[in-house]
Amino acid sequence: MAKKTACDLLIRNAHILTCDKKNTAYTDGAIAIRGRDIVAVGPDKAIAAKYEAARSIDARGGLVHPGFIDMHYHLTFHMVGKMIAEADFGGEDPGPWVADQYTRLINAVEDEEEYASSLLLGLDMLKSGVTSVMDPGSAFEPENLARASDALGFRVSVADPWLLDEKGPQISDIRRATVGRKAAIKGLGKQLWRNKDKDSRVRAHISVYGMGNDSDELRLAAKACADRAKVPFNMHQSQSVDDAEFDDRRFGRHPLVHFEDIGLLGKNCVFVHMNVLRPDELDPVVDSGLSIVWSPTNSWYYGARQTVKTPFPSLHKRGVNICIGLDVSKAASFGDQIYTAYLLARDQNEYISPTDLLRMYTINGAKALMMDKTLGSLEAGKRADIVIRNNDTPEAWPRHNAVRHQLLLAKSRTVDTVLVDGEVLVKGGRLTRMDEGAVYETADQAARVMRKRAGLRG
Repeated sequence: MAKKTACDLLIRNAHILTCDKKNTAYTDGAIAIRGRDIVAVGPDKAIAAKYEAARSIDARGGLVHPGFIDMHYHLTFHMVGKMIAEADFGGEDPGPWVADQYTRLINAVEDEEEYASSLLLGLDMLKSGVTSVMDPGSAFEPENLARASDALGFRVSVADPWLLDEKGPQISDIRRATVGRKAAIKGLGKQLWRNKDKDSRVRAHISVYGMGNDSDELRLAAKACADRAKVPFNMHQSQSVDDAEFDDRRFGRHPLVHFEDIGLLGKNCVFVHMNVLRPDELDPVVDSGLSIVWSPTNSWYYGARQTVKTPFPSLHKRGVNICIGLDVSKAASFGDQIYTAYLLARDQNEYISPTDLLRMYTINGAKALMMDKTLGSLEAGKRADIVIRNNDTPEAWPRHNAVRHQLLLAKSRTVDTVLVDGEVLVKGGRLTRMDEGAVYETADQAARVMRKRAGLRG
């Protein structure tokens, strides 16, 4: 009998969705892990015959897939989004009312509140199967996000904070969001030192805020900085009709056409929202190879689907790298994103399969992060960022269509075990690094401080 190869952990009896190039699946599979890395994935009997581990996890037939990669989330605003009041807008644009609520609460955030918000965010995302998140440069102090990552173990990509040099239709009243071209260009790349450690779970990219708050000069300087550093260049763009028309007026043409003409677009571009794309903007998107972050709940919340047709299903069919981002937890959480995107496509007589949506939330996100060689799929040589689900909810039955049931119906309710770098961060649905009660207590104290500073009652 051949001697077995040693590894640290075996995940067995698993229905594995690898999200590799062939979308390989093993209905009775196993994964061998050594240290941070996956060393083998395949049929359970074959892996068990070859590898011997000090520890094993019996998935009991549950679905196993790569950790979700959320490509757009304002960590600093996590509690803000949850704290805004409810209101009937009477068919009017909710933007001004939401902006007032947001601005007052955001201006009430100091370092400890930002850390508490990021900590609560980490708890929320990990228990929903999200292992990595990209912040769009809206943290006041990125180190507060890094502290939360260190405490709970999730991955985060941060950026230089609040790079903007013009006053657009949003965010001009945020106290700590200073506007200035010289300072913004000088501030580019200050967080990139974090990428020197290839094993760090806190990395950095380049962001400008976008949506009318930056000049061509700043955008091009930021893109050049990202090109030199070989990192993503990220910005908000064309979230709503108002935003897109603002850009139409200042550019004299549609924004994506303008960006193509000035040489801004490229494969490392990660543009967020992009709900409003006109016909002449589609080819620049496709030809450039950029990634788009679709925020389905954001689109639905602001009523964008009522005024424009969702462009993402057709762009997906044309090969555009579409990934998923929650934006802020106003009316949804991380576990809802695949479900909401599925329904939003159906609502406009389009179709995206649950498997393709899973790819958007895993390997497509890794491509946009420019980390698809190490993250986003379950393959030998990649980091062991893994979600193990259980079948102990009625939504997961009957088991003949596990992918649909688990991703669309059960959402995050079946997430049982979550690993990052081979480390178990959630076990039996509970955090392993930190007491969840302590996270809630920290968040509650911070929320009281924020409401008092913002002058909100209750």
